Amino acid sequence: MSPADLAAPLGSISVVILGGLAPFLALPLATALWGEAPGRVLRPAVELSEDLAAILARFAQVCLVVLALGMLGTVLLRYVFGESFTRLNEAVMYAHALGFLMAGPAALVANAHVRVDVLYEHFTPRTRAWVDIAGFTLFLAPFMLLLLIYSGPVVQLAWKVVERSNETDGLPLVWLLKTAMPVFAVAMLAGGLAHAGRAALRMQGLDTPLHPAPEADPEARV
Repeated sequence: MSPADLAAPLGSISVVILGGLAPFLALPLATALWGEAPGRVLRPAVELSEDLAAILARFAQVCLVVLALGMLGTVLLRYVFGESFTRLNEAVMYAHALGFLMAGPAALVANAHVRVDVLYEHFTPRTRAWVDIAGFTLFLAPFMLLLLIYSGPVVQLAWKVVERSNETDGLPLVWLLKTAMPVFAVAMLAGGLAHAGRAALRMQGLDTPLHPAPEADPEARV
């Protein structure tokens, strides 16, 4: 089955994804306001989102290795052998784009992203939690939903025509690269849910593992 055959149902798939995600996006705020009841649903959603971010982080690491090796190969070929390959150059660009896009959710979950405010570190833990929840609810989630909505037709068209590079010897995978836009939007929504969800759970004293590790047998200790 070719990408063109799968293009038609992409719009329906996007609607299903949006419908499925929408209720979960309110869970951090609901947990902060009402506590344990929504928290029971939030905790597994947070852990699932963190697992997804970890998988994407490993994929991003692979992309960055490909980026480094590709750049090294490009420089050696151009300045030592006087050769240049369009597919290699485009592969480097693909690895750059995918590496940074897929690393975003992991950076958000780990709170390793760059902050533009100078007040956050001086807030109390409870105030920081509210800032994280408000940032996700009012800014991150709406912008990622807009990206998901508006990238849908672009990706659908790219799949329909099986879009490829403008260069005759380029990679025939532009349709796949454009798919990274809605994937990034969904992944960032999941990462934001995990980040804000952890803040809400900490605020309510519910930030404990869903499946705690069993205690070690005292008799087995040396």
